[in-house]
Order: sequence, then C-alpha cells, then structure tokens
Amino acid sequence: MKVSSRFRYGLRLLVDLAEHYGKGPLLLKEIAKCEKISKKYLEQIVISLRTAGLIGATRGSKGGYYLIKAPNKVKVIDIYRILEGPFAPVECLDNPMVCNMTRNCPTRHIWANIGKAVEKTLDKMTLAHFVKQATK
Repeated sequence: MKVSSRFRYGLRLLVDLAEHYGKGPLLLKEIAKCEKISKKYLEQIVISLRTAGLIGATRGSKGGYYLIKAPNKVKVIDIYRILEGPFAPVECLDNPMVCNMTRNCPTRHIWANIGKAVEKTLDKMTLAHFVKQATK
C-alpha cells in the first residue's frame, strides 16, 4: 500500500499546527520551509482542510493558519478521508460495480481485512500522538 504525498504532507502540516495549538496562527510559508514542502502544494491541501473545518485562517500581520480542534480530537483516519476519500485497498470494496468478480472473488476478503486493520489503526491515532512523539 502506498500513501499519497497529499496525505503525508497534509498530516505533516497538521502536526505542525497541533504542536503550535493555542499559541496563535502559523504562516504557511514557514511551515513549507520547515517541512521542505512546496508552498503551492500546501495551499491546495489547506483548501480541503479549511472546508472540512479542521483548520482556520486569519489575515494580517499576525495571520496564518491554526488548528480549530484540539489535537486529541483530530483522528488520523478523518484526515485521510478529507484528503483522500474513503479508505479501501482495492476499489471494489467501496464500489462493487467496478468488478464482475465481486461476489465470487477469492481474494476480496483479504483486501477487506487489510483495509479494516489499517482503518482501525488510523482511527486510534490522533494528532496528539504525533505531538507527544515529537516531544520525546
């Protein structure tokens, strides 16, 4: 299974905001510089995160982006769903119509079990987990 750069970079952006939670907004250019990620790419990711209500923004000299919810309230699985959509290792799990073997597929249950295991793991983790790891 591969994880997209959109999800990886979005998660890193949110971890930065979580580490700074309650201390005021952060400039996107500073996050981009610190994380060595293109500012233009982060601007695209920020749109989805703002629309979903995970982050907010303020304008002006002390403006920037900030996390709306407490880090312990933001689950990694929710971030994945915002940035990538539903989680499924193979398309037929979410849309059985894409394959005529769905009902008789000998491997479909393996993919379903893998998907459930990964989803369960991501559901247990919050941004607070990464903040805690960073302070060790």
